[in-house]
Amino acid sequence: MKTTEPIRNKKQIRKLVEYYLKQGQIRNYVIIVMALYTALRISDILSIGWNDVYDFTNGRVRQTLTLTEKKTGKIKTIALHESIILSYIKR
Repeated sequence: MKTTEPIRNKKQIRKLVEYYLKQGQIRNYVIIVMALYTALRISDILSIGWNDVYDFTNGRVRQTLTLTEKKTGKIKTIALHESIILSYIKR
């Protein structure tokens, strides 16, 4: 079985994020930003919907995100970093 190593070089991460943003692939851009700033598993990130992040009643991005982790079943509340909020606004 092959293993996956994380990208540790900040310049490479920045290039990856900028690439998706320049390509107009906002979905991929937001996924990477969410992964970087929340340390959530990809299965948890992919389960996040607009209603989890955006408050349609008040017309703004939420400051926190609450979800149930798929692997552990734990309920987790995460403060959303400004970069995540900005990435959703760009969308």
